[in-house]
Amino acid sequence: MTDLHTHILPGVDDGAQTLQDSIAILKYMKEKGVEYVYCTPHLMNDLEENIPEKLQKRFEQFRSECTVEIGLSLAGEYMLDENFPKQLKNGLLTYADNFVLIETSYIAPPADLIGMIFEIILAGYQPILAHPERYLYMQDEDYKMLKDKGCNLQLNLFSLCGFYGSQVVKNAKKLLKKGYYDFTGSDVHKLSTYRHGLEKCELTSYEIREISRLQTNNHTLRKNP
Repeated sequence: MTDLHTHILPGVDDGAQTLQDSIAILKYMKEKGVEYVYCTPHLMNDLEENIPEKLQKRFEQFRSECTVEIGLSLAGEYMLDENFPKQLKNGLLTYADNFVLIETSYIAPPADLIGMIFEIILAGYQPILAHPERYLYMQDEDYKMLKDKGCNLQLNLFSLCGFYGSQVVKNAKKLLKKGYYDFTGSDVHKLSTYRHGLEKCELTSYEIREISRLQTNNHTLRKNP
């Protein structure tokens, strides 16, 4: 498996805090069949130190210290807040082929979500909206509009397992059935919650087939060593 959405770069956001935390998560992920991991730290107003140059240096240090034999790359999870236009102008941390992971507030969209998506595409990036099933302000027409405007959607695997509540389960199953998802990821922050999510997760044969399809898409975003 390739995991496109993790918070395992130590000490930079609300995910893993120490090198030991990160290594423990990676060891467990490898045991479960994960071969390649993207570190996608949050980039937002509340984390002023998280700029691409500093995160790249922190990632290189982490990779040199990591003792787990697993593929590692750096991208970022960008909050579409008032600071994002400046970040877009300065250049973004991306997956292969200029795909970029974005997110919004869970309770309300930015003032001009579609306009921001357009600006991202105009700048030469291919947007991936993280965990759209968790944005409870979104309705069916919002998801359709995002897809029509060229925005990819990324499923949090544990959204299907009740990790974020019953409404998120319903949203995730609906979007999966409609074929709206393009990629998937764990959004792992801590080993305990990742382990609990896997132990609790029960999927139908259809859901397993769809996640396999998304994993095939995930592989295309790997960067060459």
